[in-house]
Amino acid sequence: MNLKRTLSTAVLVAAVALNGFALTPEHTAWGKGPASYLMTKDEQAKWKSIKTDEEAEQFVALFWARRDPTPTTQRNEFREEFDERVKYADDQFTAGKKAGSLTDRGRIFVLFGKPTKVQRSEAKSLTQQGFGTDPSAGGNDSAARQIWIYEDSTASATFGVPQAFINFIDQYSRNEFVIDRGGPRSADISRAQQRVIEKAITQPNLTTVPTYAAAPAAPATAAPAPAAATAPAAPAAAAAKTAFDTAAFQTAVNDFRAAKANPYASKPIYTAWGEYVTTDGTYFVPVSLYVPKDTGLTADSNVTFFGAITDAQGNVVQVIEEPAKLQATTTDFYYDKSLSLPAGTYKATFGLAEAGKPVSMVSTDMTLAGAIPTTEQRVSQLLLANNIYPMQTAQLPNDPFAFGGVKVVPKADKTFRQTDELWYFFEMMNPGRNEQGIPKVQIKLDLEGKEAGSGRPVKAAQAPREAEVNELRGVTGHYGVGSAIPLSNFEPGDYTLKVKVIDTVDKKTYNLQQDFKIVK
Repeated sequence: MNLKRTLSTAVLVAAVALNGFALTPEHTAWGKGPASYLMTKDEQAKWKSIKTDEEAEQFVALFWARRDPTPTTQRNEFREEFDERVKYADDQFTAGKKAGSLTDRGRIFVLFGKPTKVQRSEAKSLTQQGFGTDPSAGGNDSAARQIWIYEDSTASATFGVPQAFINFIDQYSRNEFVIDRGGPRSADISRAQQRVIEKAITQPNLTTVPTYAAAPAAPATAAPAPAAATAPAAPAAAAAKTAFDTAAFQTAVNDFRAAKANPYASKPIYTAWGEYVTTDGTYFVPVSLYVPKDTGLTADSNVTFFGAITDAQGNVVQVIEEPAKLQATTTDFYYDKSLSLPAGTYKATFGLAEAGKPVSMVSTDMTLAGAIPTTEQRVSQLLLANNIYPMQTAQLPNDPFAFGGVKVVPKADKTFRQTDELWYFFEMMNPGRNEQGIPKVQIKLDLEGKEAGSGRPVKAAQAPREAEVNELRGVTGHYGVGSAIPLSNFEPGDYTLKVKVIDTVDKKTYNLQQDFKIVK
């Protein structure tokens, strides 16, 4: 296919349409935009017959009125959600000069919403011989792929199956993911789209746009509105607790720190922590405990989380003693919370007890900045996980390891099975943005290690490629970057993943790395 000829033909067709219908570019674009995904065949035919801007405006108004779930109010919740999806798609899926909502991924997102989960295999060619092949050579073996998976009520109501899979492929490594209808278990998108179209229309017999009475004027005798009140000040933070209520926990901390070997080695737990800041400038330190099932603890266990944090001089600055509800993650469990600590160097010892008796403990050293300016350009530490999922409840600003409603469960033991996908994730604050206000970031992956059995060294590298940078909902200026690496091509052993982050707008580079282990 001759691309230049195709583009020329498209321009000619658009020009004829504009001359024939005398519509402004705004109205012409509307008929070719995301709203067209929702048009019935009858509406498509009617839109083609539109000849004036006035007719177009009437059509658009009626189009949305027929899809208003609350026709007795001025608010149209369906249109609000649609506009939010379009905005998100434009922000996240722009490819070249094509608006994100007009790409294949954008269309799927606008129609069906956010998938339950996304499987990425940009590193599918991450083998011991190299991370990838030359994308200019063509072929699909080295192409990046994504599988969007819809589950539960969305899948059954829209796709008619308990799990729906939509496959995308970036064949030419340009971050232009198109639908791969030949992918495994591909959903019937056309039928699902028709279901969405039919379900959206709540008033099929509506022929004119409803009018709403103006809001009644305030009575003449109404008292004047009071001056805006100053928001009540937040309550002062409670002083940090520095002594245990349960003497056994203090004894356990002292004994654990004095021991030459881990007395809980048969039932170890692991910890990960980080440093982040909310949009209002509140600095916080999330801490996560990873609890293997071998500890014998479960989500039903009567667990207490306890810990002591001491400064470089050995002074206790904070102790923790609180009931804990373990959460399931893959075959194991975790517990996390966010701490408030000033700048300094600390030793933190955390433990879990069942029915008042310590079950396992772990220590970690912390060097904390104590504050992160909200205007700072920075990249967080690299998180490795095998469990990333959308949160079911609204995220609080300082929720631990929560990023725009997405939960990352750090694999604090840094041990993965060959059947796992290793997720890497980091947060970017205030990256450079181009003229369209979009960050442009490249990442370069390097992996090196040594196989456990043979001791053979392993080195693999991937050329820099454009990363998918996701703006975190509700956290202005914060973006999440992450993807998954299938581990089936790697032998058990000890490895290091290095991620070079290149902000191509502000010409800044960040280097991240984490060690991890692969087992059978």
